[in-house]
Amino acid sequence: MNKLLRFCPLFLISLVVLVSCAKEETENSDSIEKRILDAHIKVVYDNSIQPTSSGLYIIKEVEGTGAPVTANSGIFVRYSTLDLKHNYLSTTYDNLAKTLGGYSDTTYYGPRLFVMGNYSMIRGLEEGLLNMKEGSKTRLIVPSWLSDYNYSGSTKLNSSTTIYDIEILKIVDDVSQFQIDSLEAYSAKYYGDVDSLSNGYYFKSLSEGIGDTLAVGDVISYWYVGKLLDGFVFDTNIEDTARKYKIYDASKSYVALEQTLQDPDNNDGTVINGMAKTLLNMKHGGKAVTFFHSGWGYGSTQMAFGIYQPLFFYVEVVTDNDDDTD
Repeated sequence: MNKLLRFCPLFLISLVVLVSCAKEETENSDSIEKRILDAHIKVVYDNSIQPTSSGLYIIKEVEGTGAPVTANSGIFVRYSTLDLKHNYLSTTYDNLAKTLGGYSDTTYYGPRLFVMGNYSMIRGLEEGLLNMKEGSKTRLIVPSWLSDYNYSGSTKLNSSTTIYDIEILKIVDDVSQFQIDSLEAYSAKYYGDVDSLSNGYYFKSLSEGIGDTLAVGDVISYWYVGKLLDGFVFDTNIEDTARKYKIYDASKSYVALEQTLQDPDNNDGTVINGMAKTLLNMKHGGKAVTFFHSGWGYGSTQMAFGIYQPLFFYVEVVTDNDDDTD
């Protein structure tokens, strides 16, 4: 009996320690986020919607009557993102940005291209888009654990649950061919059906210039204006143009850009291939326009204006390294 009495206090002490340790166990971030998300669904939706097995909520607003999204579709969308308090985080709608007071002339508000199945989109968006059709408008509530990319070792884009309001404008089966078709239509509309010099590459001289055609290794200076095919000016080194399109940056030096000309098939990446090819078609003092497939530009690299964008450039090569433009 005495031995039992001596054991019981030790047992009780051990039990208290175990219970105490259990209470001090830290709740992981996903569990906290899920609890907050569950509360949001209860308050805002009265628990009338259910998540998919992954935890994604899909709330269809307009069903859409066009082609369905497939695992390999290219999808042109407009979207806005919000937090669970319905504060806007971003938008591709210029009117909404102006209403919210966050509009900037340097931000591109046009449609964005999402490409399924190439690891460029977070898992939650891919899952949600596979439930949509052309013309659809859908709200996706994407927990942070679905904001990584569909490959091993990828990191999360969002640190907390994010709401995506998405509108599908157009679905294309072949993004590359869609660019070619767009460039052909652009050439026909603005440049008299000028033919491509290479697949997806177009060039038109506006002023021939003097001397010999420029060659690899030449060091030249040039002025440029970079646009998207819808007219959005994303870059220039001409100050008056920058001010005109309200993209002037006081920290930038607006001087002619010096460049050692490179072979577009073997360059060091300091200039995109389309620009490298364009300069090799020009002479000192020459002026030209060029527009080309994203394969000659930034390709799948995520730029401020999106991915797989055909580009347009106005280019003027300086005569005898004279940095004064007309």
